[in-house]
Amino acid sequence: MKILSYIYLLIIRFRNFLYNSNIIKPYRSKSYVISIGNIIAGGTGKTPIIFYLAQFLQSKNYSVGIIAGGYRRKSKGLLIVHDVDKLLTNVEKAGDEAYLLAKKLSCPLLIHNKKYLALKEMDRLFDNDIILVDDGFQHRKIYRNLDIVIVNEKTIEEEFLIPAGYLREEIKNLARADVLLYRDTNRRVEIVNNKDNFNFLTNIKIENLVENNAIVVTAIANPSIFVKFLQDKNAIIEKVFSFKDHHFFSKIEIDEIIEYCISNKIEFIYTTEKDYVKLESYNQNFSDFNIALITIELEILFDNDSMFKNYIEFKLNEKNTTN
Repeated sequence: MKILSYIYLLIIRFRNFLYNSNIIKPYRSKSYVISIGNIIAGGTGKTPIIFYLAQFLQSKNYSVGIIAGGYRRKSKGLLIVHDVDKLLTNVEKAGDEAYLLAKKLSCPLLIHNKKYLALKEMDRLFDNDIILVDDGFQHRKIYRNLDIVIVNEKTIEEEFLIPAGYLREEIKNLARADVLLYRDTNRRVEIVNNKDNFNFLTNIKIENLVENNAIVVTAIANPSIFVKFLQDKNAIIEKVFSFKDHHFFSKIEIDEIIEYCISNKIEFIYTTEKDYVKLESYNQNFSDFNIALITIELEILFDNDSMFKNYIEFKLNEKNTTN
């Protein structure tokens, strides 16, 4: 596996050399582009940060568009998930994260596995002040005005690149980022310690918790973290049905979950927002047996929320003054 990781490393180094040397030129959008990414495979909290940023920017009267890859979607090529007014597709065609963002934010959202092609189409169809690129750090075909990278404990501790480890590229390449957002950790990546950085925590909103025994149904990268959040809030978890990240639930799996609930007199199921958009089509199946889906919303808590927002506004104003 380490040999394969070394081959992968050489490919990534050569690819980065082509961009760093300006041999390959990135596509430059007419809009201000903010990339939100990471350098490790698995969940680091990109989707909640994108939602947080988009909501903040919309509150400042910026028109926002979003570009995503539509990971694990059941469609190919370019797809307009949401235009200015409405959703134009379903969760299976869009993928869970892209669909969730489009549904919550009601802004233009386009997906393509080659994100720069989605960005070109976004520029052609819409007039956005700002475009957010989901998982954009490795997508160097796009020029970005602000490069945000999320770092967690796993990023700091990992030594090896894919497939021996989880790193998507060398840790030193964080030097390309403009700002690092450290999630749920006070540790720092020493090699890039001079970077602008902010700390944030992830938490769950507790207003939906019930006193009864419940189960968890989820298909996210780190289900144990979600379960621990619930248990820390004194939720009583009878069982966890955990599936691979981005998994689409089948009717057979739903029937098995319902059967367990009936046998164990469970009336409540906790699930994430990302999972709910895939479970809501089975709402009637659950309600037929008096089983309620309880959607738990994840919230982002910066150590200094106003300072981070001021930083974003400063960067936007900095761009405006240089034009």
